[in-house]
Amino acid sequence: MKIYFALIQKEFYQIIRDSSSILIAVVLPFIILILYRYGVNLDTVKVTLGIKNDDINPKISTLINSFNHSKYIKTEFFDSKNKMYKKIKNSKLKGAVIFPNDFTSKLLKNEPADMFVITDGSEANLANFAQSYCYTIANLWLYETSDFKYLFKNTSITPTIRYWYNQDVNSHYFILPGSLAVTMNLIGMLLTALVISREWERGTIEALFSTKITKMQLILSKYIPYFILGISSFIFNIFLCIKIFKIPFRGNLIILLFVGGLYLFCCLGVGLTISSAYKEQFSSSQMALSFGLLPALMLSGLIYPISSMPKIFQYLTSILPPRYFIIFIQSEFMAGTVPKIVLINSFFLSILGIALFLIVYRNLDLRLEKCKKTELQE
Repeated sequence: MKIYFALIQKEFYQIIRDSSSILIAVVLPFIILILYRYGVNLDTVKVTLGIKNDDINPKISTLINSFNHSKYIKTEFFDSKNKMYKKIKNSKLKGAVIFPNDFTSKLLKNEPADMFVITDGSEANLANFAQSYCYTIANLWLYETSDFKYLFKNTSITPTIRYWYNQDVNSHYFILPGSLAVTMNLIGMLLTALVISREWERGTIEALFSTKITKMQLILSKYIPYFILGISSFIFNIFLCIKIFKIPFRGNLIILLFVGGLYLFCCLGVGLTISSAYKEQFSSSQMALSFGLLPALMLSGLIYPISSMPKIFQYLTSILPPRYFIIFIQSEFMAGTVPKIVLINSFFLSILGIALFLIVYRNLDLRLEKCKKTELQE
């Protein structure tokens, strides 16, 4: 136990002397959370539309007002089509709505009336939003206007929509908890990716090899200090989400910390695997950034649903720890503790964590043997 304590104490001294570890554990997650909170928004967007009305009938004014007062549309009125088209071309407008001069008269005659909607197809999502908004506003106007209500085809069933778990339909309620998986993945890898490679560069690894410490003692002395630092950072992030950014939390904090610890154990394992494979800190940091950010962001299900990915990528996500933690933490925040979700994802995180620990053990063993062979040759 004295050897374990001495090695762990050495690592803590190293953390205190090396300010980059504190920056990675405290400053980096805070910056990432700020970016996800204020820079990323998957909520329904507000589209800027130009409106040109050629119909002089006053009955159309209520329809114009419907566009003008919609919270999803920012309107700009034009007298000239050419000016409106020029603004669409310059990307200052995302679309346009044109009412011909016979729009109202055709409705009064019970004839099909045309409403021209032009959208900027260079941004497909915004174009779909603009089209959908215009269609919905026009139908609501028909339904609510007494003169034209008979034109609206009523049905005997009126659906009532209710959202479970995220009643406000606020994308930040699932983005911020999910971003913790990306943050902890990046932090866990960056904290440990440089540990062994830094020892190689400074030459202190040979001093450790000359002692009587075992591989298990060396590995655990790398795991434990950075696990404590990482879990402290995780608690800090949870505090920011719940108290500062006011994200609703319906789960159990103890279960959240337990599963978060399993996830951090996996992330540290990936970082130590990288660190044991490379002797240069630059190469280790580049690999950690590549494996820590892109897979967690693109293949974890945070932004893109895994079910919509090609089969080969769906199979690939099964070996990525962020996939399991994102499912768990989003459920924990929005739906509460679901035993099945906790057990399944904890099981897979445990398997991945143990597998990565064994890989680190094996790689470090190879490094020790190579070091001994090099010393004998010299």
